[in-house]
Amino acid sequence: MNSNFEERTEQSAEDAFQNAFADINWQVSSTHSDHHGDLIITAPDGHVYFAMLKFSTEGRPDRVTALFAQALLEARVVARQHHGRPAALIWVKTASPSLIKRLRDFHDQYAEGEAYGLISGDGLKYLHFPGVPHELATPITQVNRRTSRGSSQTHLVFSDRTQWMLKLLLAPEIPEPLLTARREQYRTATDLARAAGVSAMTASRFVNALTEKGFLDQSSPYLKLVMRRKLADLWKASYKNQPDPVAVKFLVQGPPAVLMEKLLQKHQHSFLGLFAAAEVLAVGHVRGVPPYVYVYDLDAANHWKELKAAQYGEKPDLLLQRIRFPQSIGAGAVQRKGMYVTDILQVWLDVSAHPARGAEQAAELERGILANVIGEGA
Repeated sequence: MNSNFEERTEQSAEDAFQNAFADINWQVSSTHSDHHGDLIITAPDGHVYFAMLKFSTEGRPDRVTALFAQALLEARVVARQHHGRPAALIWVKTASPSLIKRLRDFHDQYAEGEAYGLISGDGLKYLHFPGVPHELATPITQVNRRTSRGSSQTHLVFSDRTQWMLKLLLAPEIPEPLLTARREQYRTATDLARAAGVSAMTASRFVNALTEKGFLDQSSPYLKLVMRRKLADLWKASYKNQPDPVAVKFLVQGPPAVLMEKLLQKHQHSFLGLFAAAEVLAVGHVRGVPPYVYVYDLDAANHWKELKAAQYGEKPDLLLQRIRFPQSIGAGAVQRKGMYVTDILQVWLDVSAHPARGAEQAAELERGILANVIGEGA
């Protein structure tokens, strides 16, 4: 198989599952790491699935079943390492009733109740996950290809890559100390794809969705966002139902701010977020909330020798939160005092969903530093 064709197919498969879960308000991030699986899926109830994704351009039941078995075995290993739940995801170009039956029978006979999903290029969506709406958890045995091909509506999905592309489009209007990103204007989706490090197909789908929803200025030679207040509200809404953080305390006594700086300086794959990040960026408005620290591997961070678990009822020194959007958070973060801090847009998004005065901090940003970007002046 041609490597470029295979890469495009893999990207299409990943995008299909990103969109399917985003449509039901589940959070999905891609990892491209053998240690974490292909996709990390977070349900509204906080359960985290480590999913392995396999794809095939032909729908022969025997070959797809073998891929399914491989995905399931790999997902079990990754999920066990990270104390999550395994999931197997399959994308095929076409899905026949015999293929669907074969996968269901194989799952019933050999699986242990693990979640799995099947999406085809001809319109099938089947997500066998707890809590998924009934119409997506029931296999469709016949696909109306005319309907699936005739539908041109594109969804604006706030995936990891989508959010990073939004940050790139907004970057020229944000001071450099508040967001690490290229300051450029992009004429085409291809230009944006190169800057964002995503496939041209992903960027094209994103630009088409913005166009359909009326969020791009059609008179501009560049990709210029309009109706930003409405776009900002949709973006913020995608941050509801965040998983609960892990409360921890420092093992040694000392000024919490000093201990936190030392911790983040040592563990460079971590990021200061939310209200503490706003304070470091000199836009803080809310105080009294324990600092949030984003980490890629929550299980590993729980075993950092500088920390211990906070007891029930004990006020934590830090709150550890797993990164759901590694590209958007990691690429946009800025450095302060030798530690990484989430960018101003990420701070705004994260605090907007926080129950303790988060809306107040978000509104302050929208009236202040972000007023002409996504706030009242946009």
